Amino acid sequence: MVDTNVFYNFLFETKLTGKASKIFELGEQLFTSFTIINETLYIISRKMAERKFNIKSSRKFREFISDGGYEPFVEELMKFFNLLDDFYIVVLKDYQNVTEIWELMKNCKLLPNDALIAATCKHHGIKKIATFDEDFKRVDFLEIVEVAEAGG
Repeated sequence: MVDTNVFYNFLFETKLTGKASKIFELGEQLFTSFTIINETLYIISRKMAERKFNIKSSRKFREFISDGGYEPFVEELMKFFNLLDDFYIVVLKDYQNVTEIWELMKNCKLLPNDALIAATCKHHGIKKIATFDEDFKRVDFLEIVEVAEAGG
């Protein structure tokens, strides 16, 4: 399972871009979920709104989208959609069992979206997650994919 932060760090130059790139070079079948796609689209749009238009608050971001739509971010958003296609990433339906999500939230101390992602992994038999989010270390049925620094 490829998490939001891996997609973002692959698409945009950050200190984690090298590690994110190595994840896509592993040669394994990659999966993601609708929740992760939702998070990634939102993060890309918010970051681009801040970079291009200095929009920092969520209220101003909502107003900006309401007034003008996503046109200023189409190029960046299309890079994400193309990435999904280029690496044949399978998009899984989220496993929406409220009881299991709540149990993961409580037992693993996860935010709701992370609990939903973990539940989706479990439901689909996915045992590895590519993420830079340390919170998933608390999920005993998931192994975080570790890659060396780029060039190392």
